Amino acid sequence: MKRFAWPAAAAVAAVLLAALAVHGERPQSGIMRAVPPGVLAGWDLLQITEVSVATSGGARTFRRGEAGQWRVAGDGSPAAPGLAERIEIGLKLLRTSPPQRILDASEVAGRPLAEFGLASPRLTVSLRTADGAGITIAFGSINPLGLARYARVDGRPGLLLLATYLAEAWERVAQPP
Repeated sequence: MKRFAWPAAAAVAAVLLAALAVHGERPQSGIMRAVPPGVLAGWDLLQITEVSVATSGGARTFRRGEAGQWRVAGDGSPAAPGLAERIEIGLKLLRTSPPQRILDASEVAGRPLAEFGLASPRLTVSLRTADGAGITIAFGSINPLGLARYARVDGRPGLLLLATYLAEAWERVAQPP
């Protein structure tokens, strides 16, 4: 009996390997389509036609022109090249940078917005598309670790902790020329 055990085990292994080779499927390559994890996930950035940025120092609004260039709302003058680049960087960061943490409504229930610096936000970014869709993101104070800022997205329950560099990018857009 022992004499047939090893050859039988080898035959079973060979049949198993042959079955896997014939029937098995090679998995897809490791390259998968990236899904942006940010606040603007699912938004086509080229469809955003209006950007408004408000701070305690004032508000600035920009509209995308026919050729895709950013223009100052009101007088229609082209935004300075550096400023247009800052707007595009801010949009890309909002699309690709995930929240560091999402505080659901139950975690912040009963706590005043002033505790998060959102009673009167330090920075508000409003975006609109040509079809009327829009989103407003209010940035509050820096969290105790100093790495993120509390943020509230209109129409969504709870709060987000967004990296400080997101708010800093939009603060640079808000600065007067």
